[in-house]
Amino acid sequence: MSGDQQVPSDETLLGFILGGLSDQENAQVEEALACSESLRLRLRDLRSMLEPLADECMADPLGDPNHGDPDVQVPSGLVDATMAAIQQQDPLSQQDRASFSHFATEPQWAQSPSNRLAWFDSLITIAAGIVVLSLVLPGILRWRESARQQECAENLRNLGSALGSFALFQPSHRLPKIDPAGPLAFAGIYSIRLQDNQLLESMRWLQCPNDSSSSLLVNVPTSQQFLEAPESKRFVWRMLAGGDYSYNLGSIVEGNYQAPSIESPARVAWIGDRLPLELREMRIAQDSDQEFQQHGTRGLNVLYNDGSVVWLKLPKLGQLATIDHPYLNAELKQAPGIGEADACLGPSHLLPTLRSE
Repeated sequence: MSGDQQVPSDETLLGFILGGLSDQENAQVEEALACSESLRLRLRDLRSMLEPLADECMADPLGDPNHGDPDVQVPSGLVDATMAAIQQQDPLSQQDRASFSHFATEPQWAQSPSNRLAWFDSLITIAAGIVVLSLVLPGILRWRESARQQECAENLRNLGSALGSFALFQPSHRLPKIDPAGPLAFAGIYSIRLQDNQLLESMRWLQCPNDSSSSLLVNVPTSQQFLEAPESKRFVWRMLAGGDYSYNLGSIVEGNYQAPSIESPARVAWIGDRLPLELREMRIAQDSDQEFQQHGTRGLNVLYNDGSVVWLKLPKLGQLATIDHPYLNAELKQAPGIGEADACLGPSHLLPTLRSE
Protein backbone atom coordinates (compact mmCIF):
# COMPACT_ATOMS: atom_id res chain seq x y z
CA MET A 1 0.00 0.00 0.00
CA SER A 2 1.42 3.41 -0.92
CA GLY A 3 2.41 5.69 1.90
CA ASP A 4 -0.11 8.42 1.07
CA GLN A 5 -3.10 6.07 0.77
CA GLN A 6 -5.56 6.36 3.64
CA VAL A 7 -6.39 3.12 5.44
CA PRO A 8 -10.19 2.53 5.47
CA SER A 9 -11.76 2.67 8.93
CA ASP A 10 -14.01 -0.05 10.37
CA GLU A 11 -17.02 2.16 9.58
CA THR A 12 -15.95 2.34 5.93
CA LEU A 13 -15.40 -1.43 5.81
CA LEU A 14 -18.90 -1.96 7.26
CA GLY A 15 -20.33 0.30 4.56
CA PHE A 16 -18.41 -1.75 1.97
CA ILE A 17 -19.85 -5.02 3.34
CA LEU A 18 -23.41 -3.69 3.55
CA GLY A 19 -23.39 -2.07 0.10
CA GLY A 20 -23.69 1.50 1.38
CA LEU A 21 -20.72 3.09 -0.42
CA SER A 22 -20.55 4.92 -3.74
CA ASP A 23 -18.77 3.38 -6.73
CA GLN A 24 -15.74 5.61 -6.09
CA GLU A 25 -15.58 4.62 -2.41
CA ASN A 26 -15.96 0.94 -3.32
CA ALA A 27 -13.06 1.27 -5.77
CA GLN A 28 -10.87 2.91 -3.10
CA VAL A 29 -11.64 0.16 -0.58
CA GLU A 30 -10.97 -2.57 -3.17
CA GLU A 31 -7.61 -0.95 -4.01
CA ALA A 32 -6.68 -0.80 -0.33
CA LEU A 33 -7.71 -4.44 0.18
CA ALA A 34 -5.56 -5.54 -2.74
CA CYS A 35 -2.50 -3.98 -1.09
CA SER A 36 -3.00 -5.01 2.54
CA GLU A 37 -3.23 -8.53 3.93
CA SER A 38 -4.07 -7.19 7.40
CA LEU A 39 -6.94 -5.15 5.97
CA ARG A 40 -8.32 -8.24 4.22
CA LEU A 41 -8.18 -10.12 7.51
CA ARG A 42 -10.03 -7.27 9.24
CA LEU A 43 -12.71 -7.32 6.53
CA ARG A 44 -13.11 -11.07 7.01
CA ASP A 45 -13.47 -10.60 10.78
CA LEU A 46 -16.17 -7.95 10.30
CA ARG A 47 -18.06 -10.19 7.88
CA SER A 48 -17.94 -13.09 10.33
CA MET A 49 -19.37 -10.86 13.07
CA LEU A 50 -22.22 -9.50 10.92
CA GLU A 51 -23.37 -12.52 8.94
CA PRO A 52 -24.62 -14.74 11.84
CA LEU A 53 -26.49 -11.77 13.31
CA ALA A 54 -28.08 -10.93 9.98
CA ASP A 55 -29.26 -14.54 9.51
CA GLU A 56 -31.11 -14.47 12.83
CA CYS A 57 -33.02 -11.29 12.01
CA MET A 58 -33.86 -11.86 8.34
CA ALA A 59 -37.11 -13.60 9.33
CA ASP A 60 -38.50 -10.27 10.62
CA PRO A 61 -40.21 -8.00 8.05
CA LEU A 62 -38.14 -4.96 7.23
CA GLY A 63 -39.61 -1.52 7.70
CA ASP A 64 -40.17 0.86 4.80
CA PRO A 65 -37.24 3.33 4.78
CA ASN A 66 -39.41 5.95 3.07
CA HIS A 67 -42.15 6.00 5.65
CA GLY A 68 -40.42 5.53 9.00
CA ASP A 69 -39.63 2.34 10.85
CA PRO A 70 -41.82 0.84 13.55
CA ASP A 71 -40.57 1.02 17.10
CA VAL A 72 -38.25 -1.83 17.99
CA GLN A 73 -39.53 -3.72 21.03
CA VAL A 74 -36.78 -4.66 23.48
CA PRO A 75 -37.44 -7.90 25.40
CA SER A 76 -39.32 -6.87 28.56
CA GLY A 77 -37.38 -7.09 31.84
CA LEU A 78 -34.34 -8.71 30.23
CA VAL A 79 -31.70 -7.14 32.48
CA ASP A 80 -33.81 -7.50 35.67
CA ALA A 81 -34.46 -11.17 34.96
CA THR A 82 -30.77 -11.80 34.32
CA MET A 83 -29.72 -10.14 37.59
CA ALA A 84 -32.38 -11.99 39.57
CA ALA A 85 -31.16 -15.31 38.20
CA ILE A 86 -27.59 -14.46 39.18
CA GLN A 87 -28.54 -13.48 42.74
CA GLN A 88 -30.56 -16.69 43.28
CA GLN A 89 -27.53 -18.91 42.63
CA ASP A 90 -26.15 -20.72 45.72
CA PRO A 91 -22.50 -20.14 46.65
CA LEU A 92 -20.14 -22.78 45.31
CA SER A 93 -19.92 -25.83 47.55
CA GLN A 94 -16.57 -27.22 48.69
CA GLN A 95 -17.00 -30.09 46.22
CA ASP A 96 -17.65 -27.67 43.35
CA ARG A 97 -14.61 -25.63 44.30
CA ALA A 98 -12.47 -28.74 44.35
CA SER A 99 -13.62 -29.74 40.85
CA PHE A 100 -12.34 -26.42 39.48
CA SER A 101 -9.18 -26.20 41.61
CA HIS A 102 -6.88 -27.59 38.91
CA PHE A 103 -7.60 -24.52 36.73
CA ALA A 104 -6.61 -22.04 39.48
CA THR A 105 -3.17 -20.65 40.15
CA GLU A 106 -4.06 -19.88 43.80
CA PRO A 107 -5.85 -22.20 46.31
CA GLN A 108 -8.56 -19.65 47.26
CA TRP A 109 -9.41 -18.44 43.73
CA ALA A 110 -13.10 -19.40 43.91
CA GLN A 111 -13.51 -17.63 47.27
CA SER A 112 -12.09 -14.28 46.11
CA PRO A 113 -14.73 -11.47 46.39
CA SER A 114 -13.04 -9.53 43.59
CA ASN A 115 -13.34 -12.49 41.22
CA ARG A 116 -17.02 -12.98 42.16
CA LEU A 117 -17.62 -9.30 41.37
CA ALA A 118 -15.81 -9.67 38.04
CA TRP A 119 -18.14 -12.54 37.09
CA PHE A 120 -21.18 -10.39 37.96
CA ASP A 121 -19.80 -7.58 35.79
CA SER A 122 -19.26 -9.97 32.89
CA LEU A 123 -22.81 -11.31 33.05
CA ILE A 124 -24.24 -7.79 33.23
CA THR A 125 -22.16 -6.85 30.18
CA ILE A 126 -23.49 -9.85 28.26
CA ALA A 127 -27.09 -8.94 29.13
CA ALA A 128 -26.51 -5.33 28.10
CA GLY A 129 -24.95 -6.52 24.84
CA ILE A 130 -28.07 -8.53 24.02
CA VAL A 131 -30.22 -5.45 24.56
CA VAL A 132 -27.95 -3.32 22.36
CA LEU A 133 -28.00 -5.93 19.57
CA SER A 134 -31.79 -6.09 19.67
CA LEU A 135 -31.83 -2.32 19.10
CA VAL A 136 -29.00 -1.92 16.60
CA LEU A 137 -29.19 -4.99 14.36
CA PRO A 138 -32.66 -4.32 12.85
CA GLY A 139 -31.46 -0.83 11.98
CA ILE A 140 -28.36 -2.25 10.27
CA LEU A 141 -30.53 -4.60 8.22
CA ARG A 142 -32.90 -1.81 7.22
CA TRP A 143 -29.93 0.37 6.25
CA ARG A 144 -28.55 -2.46 4.12
CA GLU A 145 -31.86 -2.93 2.31
CA SER A 146 -32.20 0.82 1.77
CA ALA A 147 -28.65 0.99 0.37
CA ARG A 148 -29.40 -1.86 -2.04
CA GLN A 149 -32.62 -0.18 -3.15
CA GLN A 150 -30.73 3.04 -3.88
CA GLU A 151 -27.98 1.17 -5.75
CA CYS A 152 -30.65 -0.51 -7.89
CA ALA A 153 -32.25 2.88 -8.64
CA GLU A 154 -28.85 4.25 -9.69
CA ASN A 155 -28.41 1.29 -12.06
CA LEU A 156 -31.74 2.13 -13.69
CA ARG A 157 -30.78 5.80 -14.06
CA ASN A 158 -27.54 4.80 -15.78
CA LEU A 159 -29.40 2.45 -18.11
CA GLY A 160 -31.99 5.15 -18.81
CA SER A 161 -29.25 7.60 -19.75
CA ALA A 162 -27.67 5.02 -22.08
CA LEU A 163 -31.05 4.24 -23.69
CA GLY A 164 -31.70 7.94 -24.21
CA SER A 165 -28.27 8.38 -25.82
CA PHE A 166 -29.01 5.45 -28.13
CA ALA A 167 -32.29 7.06 -29.23
CA LEU A 168 -30.65 10.43 -29.91
CA PHE A 169 -28.46 8.83 -32.60
CA GLN A 170 -31.42 7.13 -34.31
CA PRO A 171 -33.38 8.94 -37.05
CA SER A 172 -36.61 7.81 -35.37
CA HIS A 173 -35.42 8.92 -31.89
CA ARG A 174 -36.62 5.62 -30.50
CA LEU A 175 -35.19 3.20 -27.94
CA PRO A 176 -33.75 -0.18 -29.01
CA LYS A 177 -36.48 -2.15 -30.77
CA ILE A 178 -37.20 -5.79 -30.04
CA ASP A 179 -37.53 -7.75 -33.28
CA PRO A 180 -41.08 -9.18 -33.57
CA ALA A 181 -39.62 -12.47 -34.85
CA GLY A 182 -36.28 -14.16 -35.43
CA PRO A 183 -33.19 -14.77 -33.28
CA LEU A 184 -33.23 -11.22 -31.84
CA ALA A 185 -36.87 -11.37 -30.72
CA PHE A 186 -36.43 -11.13 -26.95
CA ALA A 187 -36.63 -8.28 -24.43
CA GLY A 188 -32.98 -8.51 -23.36
CA ILE A 189 -31.87 -7.35 -26.81
CA TYR A 190 -31.72 -3.80 -25.42
CA SER A 191 -28.41 -4.50 -23.65
CA ILE A 192 -26.94 -6.02 -26.83
CA ARG A 193 -27.95 -2.91 -28.80
CA LEU A 194 -26.28 -0.75 -26.14
CA GLN A 195 -23.17 -2.92 -26.43
CA ASP A 196 -23.20 -2.47 -30.23
CA ASN A 197 -23.00 1.29 -29.68
CA GLN A 198 -20.50 1.12 -26.79
CA LEU A 199 -23.05 2.61 -24.41
CA LEU A 200 -23.02 -0.18 -21.81
CA GLU A 201 -20.15 1.10 -19.67
CA SER A 202 -20.48 -1.36 -16.77
CA MET A 203 -21.94 -4.83 -16.26
CA ARG A 204 -22.98 -3.66 -12.79
CA TRP A 205 -25.71 -1.58 -14.40
CA LEU A 206 -27.54 -4.82 -15.22
CA GLN A 207 -27.19 -6.33 -11.76
CA CYS A 208 -29.75 -5.63 -9.05
CA PRO A 209 -27.97 -6.08 -5.68
CA ASN A 210 -30.95 -8.01 -4.30
CA ASP A 211 -31.32 -10.52 -7.14
CA SER A 212 -29.48 -13.83 -6.83
CA SER A 213 -29.13 -14.27 -10.62
CA SER A 214 -26.82 -11.25 -10.99
CA SER A 215 -23.63 -13.30 -10.79
CA LEU A 216 -24.74 -15.58 -13.66
CA LEU A 217 -24.40 -12.78 -16.24
CA VAL A 218 -20.71 -12.76 -17.20
CA ASN A 219 -20.74 -10.66 -20.38
CA VAL A 220 -23.05 -9.08 -22.97
CA PRO A 221 -22.24 -9.83 -26.63
CA THR A 222 -22.61 -7.59 -29.64
CA SER A 223 -25.31 -8.44 -32.18
CA GLN A 224 -22.72 -10.03 -34.45
CA GLN A 225 -21.29 -12.16 -31.64
CA PHE A 226 -24.80 -13.26 -30.69
CA LEU A 227 -25.77 -14.25 -34.25
CA GLU A 228 -22.50 -16.13 -34.81
CA ALA A 229 -22.74 -18.09 -31.54
CA PRO A 230 -24.09 -21.67 -31.34
CA GLU A 231 -27.73 -22.06 -30.33
CA SER A 232 -26.81 -23.32 -26.85
CA LYS A 233 -24.99 -20.07 -26.10
CA ARG A 234 -27.75 -17.98 -27.67
CA PHE A 235 -30.23 -19.60 -25.32
CA VAL A 236 -28.19 -18.57 -22.28
CA TRP A 237 -27.87 -15.01 -23.57
CA ARG A 238 -31.61 -14.79 -24.27
CA MET A 239 -32.27 -15.71 -20.66
CA LEU A 240 -29.65 -13.42 -19.11
CA ALA A 241 -28.74 -10.54 -21.46
CA GLY A 242 -31.35 -8.22 -19.94
CA GLY A 243 -29.78 -8.68 -16.52
CA ASP A 244 -32.03 -8.40 -13.48
CA TYR A 245 -34.35 -5.90 -15.14
CA SER A 246 -37.45 -5.89 -17.36
CA TYR A 247 -37.50 -3.80 -20.54
CA ASN A 248 -40.30 -2.06 -22.44
CA LEU A 249 -41.83 -4.53 -24.92
CA GLY A 250 -42.83 -1.76 -27.34
CA SER A 251 -46.36 -0.90 -28.44
CA ILE A 252 -48.84 -1.30 -31.28
CA VAL A 253 -49.80 2.07 -32.81
CA GLU A 254 -52.24 2.08 -35.75
CA GLY A 255 -51.36 -1.52 -36.49
CA ASN A 256 -47.60 -0.94 -36.45
CA TYR A 257 -45.22 -2.35 -33.86
CA GLN A 258 -42.71 0.23 -32.57
CA ALA A 259 -40.26 0.95 -29.76
CA PRO A 260 -40.79 3.81 -27.27
CA SER A 261 -39.92 7.30 -28.53
CA ILE A 262 -37.99 9.82 -26.45
CA GLU A 263 -40.28 12.49 -27.93
CA SER A 264 -43.47 10.93 -26.58
CA PRO A 265 -45.48 13.36 -24.40
CA ALA A 266 -46.92 10.46 -22.41
CA ARG A 267 -45.27 9.23 -19.22
CA VAL A 268 -44.06 5.73 -20.09
CA ALA A 269 -42.07 3.13 -18.13
CA TRP A 270 -38.81 2.23 -19.88
CA ILE A 271 -37.19 -0.30 -17.58
CA GLY A 272 -37.60 -1.65 -14.04
CA ASP A 273 -36.93 -4.44 -11.57
CA ARG A 274 -37.76 -7.85 -12.96
CA LEU A 275 -41.25 -8.86 -11.84
CA PRO A 276 -40.98 -11.98 -9.62
CA LEU A 277 -42.74 -15.13 -10.80
CA GLU A 278 -45.20 -15.10 -7.92
CA LEU A 279 -46.48 -11.65 -8.94
CA ARG A 280 -47.05 -12.28 -12.64
CA GLU A 281 -50.73 -13.03 -12.13
CA MET A 282 -52.93 -10.06 -11.28
CA ARG A 283 -54.76 -11.83 -8.47
CA ILE A 284 -51.40 -12.12 -6.67
CA ALA A 285 -50.23 -8.61 -7.58
CA GLN A 286 -53.33 -7.17 -5.92
CA ASP A 287 -52.72 -9.11 -2.70
CA SER A 288 -50.66 -6.91 -0.37
CA ASP A 289 -49.90 -9.84 1.94
CA GLN A 290 -47.81 -11.72 -0.64
CA GLU A 291 -44.03 -11.62 -0.25
CA PHE A 292 -41.36 -11.64 -2.95
CA GLN A 293 -37.59 -11.40 -3.13
CA GLN A 294 -36.79 -7.97 -4.57
CA HIS A 295 -35.74 -5.45 -1.91
CA GLY A 296 -36.84 -7.27 1.22
CA THR A 297 -40.42 -8.10 0.11
CA ARG A 298 -41.26 -4.38 -0.11
CA GLY A 299 -41.50 -3.20 -3.71
CA LEU A 300 -39.99 -2.59 -7.15
CA ASN A 301 -37.98 0.22 -8.79
CA VAL A 302 -39.27 1.46 -12.17
CA LEU A 303 -37.60 4.07 -14.43
CA TYR A 304 -39.87 6.31 -16.55
CA ASN A 305 -39.07 8.30 -19.70
CA ASP A 306 -38.82 11.56 -17.72
CA GLY A 307 -35.76 10.15 -15.94
CA SER A 308 -37.49 9.53 -12.61
CA VAL A 309 -37.16 6.24 -10.73
CA VAL A 310 -40.40 5.42 -8.92
CA TRP A 311 -40.49 3.07 -5.94
CA LEU A 312 -43.69 1.03 -6.32
CA LYS A 313 -44.77 -0.65 -3.10
CA LEU A 314 -46.70 -3.88 -3.48
CA PRO A 315 -50.18 -2.50 -2.62
CA LYS A 316 -49.67 0.39 -5.07
CA LEU A 317 -48.66 -2.04 -7.82
CA GLY A 318 -52.01 -3.79 -7.47
CA GLN A 319 -53.90 -0.47 -7.57
CA LEU A 320 -52.25 0.41 -10.90
CA ALA A 321 -54.02 -2.49 -12.64
CA THR A 322 -56.92 -0.25 -13.65
CA ILE A 323 -54.70 2.76 -14.49
CA ASP A 324 -51.27 1.96 -15.94
CA HIS A 325 -49.62 -1.19 -14.61
CA PRO A 326 -45.95 -1.09 -15.73
CA TYR A 327 -45.80 -4.88 -16.11
CA LEU A 328 -49.13 -5.39 -17.92
CA ASN A 329 -50.62 -3.71 -20.97
CA ALA A 330 -54.12 -2.23 -21.20
CA GLU A 331 -55.53 -5.73 -21.74
CA LEU A 332 -53.81 -6.91 -18.51
CA LYS A 333 -51.40 -9.08 -20.50
CA GLN A 334 -47.61 -9.20 -20.53
CA ALA A 335 -47.40 -8.12 -24.17
CA PRO A 336 -46.69 -4.94 -26.20
CA GLY A 337 -48.74 -1.91 -25.19
CA ILE A 338 -51.94 -0.86 -26.93
CA GLY A 339 -51.10 2.66 -28.07
CA GLU A 340 -47.98 4.76 -27.49
CA ALA A 341 -48.95 5.69 -23.92
CA ASP A 342 -49.38 2.03 -22.86
CA ALA A 343 -46.20 0.41 -21.55
CA CYS A 344 -45.44 -3.15 -20.50
CA LEU A 345 -42.10 -4.31 -19.12
CA GLY A 346 -40.88 -7.86 -19.73
CA PRO A 347 -37.89 -9.97 -18.58
CA SER A 348 -34.94 -10.77 -20.83
CA HIS A 349 -36.27 -13.97 -22.43
CA LEU A 350 -39.78 -12.69 -23.21
CA LEU A 351 -40.90 -12.33 -26.84
CA PRO A 352 -43.07 -9.34 -27.84
CA THR A 353 -46.14 -11.42 -28.70
CA LEU A 354 -48.21 -9.43 -31.19
CA ARG A 355 -51.98 -9.64 -31.41
CA SER A 356 -53.40 -11.38 -34.42
CA GLU A 357 -55.72 -9.05 -36.31
